[in-house]
Amino acid sequence: MIKSVIAAATAGLFAFGFAAMAQVPPDIAAKVRAAGQAMDPSIGQLYAPLFAKEPWADVTVARDIRYGRDPLQKLDIYTPVGKSKQRPVLLFVHGGGFVRGDKHGAFYPDNITAWGAQNGMIGVNIDYRLAPKDVWPTGARDIGSAIAWVHANIANYGGDPDRIIIWGHSAGANHVNDYIAHPELQGPEAEAVKGAVILSAFYAETPDPAKPNAYYGQDPAQTATVAIEGLKRSSIPLFVANAEFDPEQFKVYMTRMRSELCKTPTRCPRHVYVKNSNHFSEGMAVGTADQTLTGPLLEWVKGLR
Repeated sequence: MIKSVIAAATAGLFAFGFAAMAQVPPDIAAKVRAAGQAMDPSIGQLYAPLFAKEPWADVTVARDIRYGRDPLQKLDIYTPVGKSKQRPVLLFVHGGGFVRGDKHGAFYPDNITAWGAQNGMIGVNIDYRLAPKDVWPTGARDIGSAIAWVHANIANYGGDPDRIIIWGHSAGANHVNDYIAHPELQGPEAEAVKGAVILSAFYAETPDPAKPNAYYGQDPAQTATVAIEGLKRSSIPLFVANAEFDPEQFKVYMTRMRSELCKTPTRCPRHVYVKNSNHFSEGMAVGTADQTLTGPLLEWVKGLR
C-alpha cells in the first residue's frame, strides 16, 4: 500500500503535526498580499533560497528520457538514494499557459518532483507538446503516453508501476483534468493511476470568440461544464487546491468544480485553500518548511490504495 511505503518518510512530519509547520513565512506572506491577484512569478521565486539546490544528497536524477517521438515528449526521473523498491510514483505536469514551460527550471518545477522523492516516492517530471503548434487534446494524450512509459519502465528505478499519482499545476492541471474527464483519451495505463492532484486549473464557462484559447480554440465542448462532468464520472480519487490570490477566473472554476463534485459524497475531493499564496507561490513553496499545501497532500497520499 502507498501508506506503508511513505510512512517512514513522513513520520516526523505527522508526529509533530503539520498544522504547526503549515505557514507561509511572514515576509513572503506580506509581499503576496501586497501583490494581490497579479500574475507575478517573482513572488514565487522568493521561495527559491529556501529550497536546497541540485545536486541533492538524497536524490538522484535521470534527465531527458524519451516517452514519445516528439522532441518535447521527454521526462526526468527523481529517485531517492537507497535500495527500497516499489515506491509510489508522483508524475508532475508543469504549467505555462499551454504555450511555454519546462520540466527543468532554475527552481520550479524541480522542487516538486525532488520533494516527492524526498518523501517516499519516485518523482517524474514531464514535458509535453505545446500550443499553438499542438492543440487539444495533445496535452491529455501526452499524459497518457507518459503514464504508459512509467508503467512499463519505472520498476527499473524502484517505482511501483501500478501506483501512479498525477499532479498538474495551472495549464498542467487542465491537462490532468482533461485526461481524467475524457476516458476516450485513456488506454489501459489509466488503471495504474491511483490519484490525481489538480492545483489551480481554469476553464471558461463559454468560449470567448474575441480571444480564442491558444490550446482549446473556440471548441464549445472544452468548457467548465464538460470538465466537471467528466470528473464526476471518473472514479480516480482527487486532491484539489488553489491559492487565495489566484486570478479570479481560476477561483471561480475551482469553487464550482468542488461544489459540483461534492454533490456526490463519493466524489467530493480533498481540498486545500492555500492562504497567503498566489498562482505561483503555491507550487514554489513545495519542498520548503512551508507545509500549507504539502502537509495535507502527504496525508492524503498516505490514504490512497
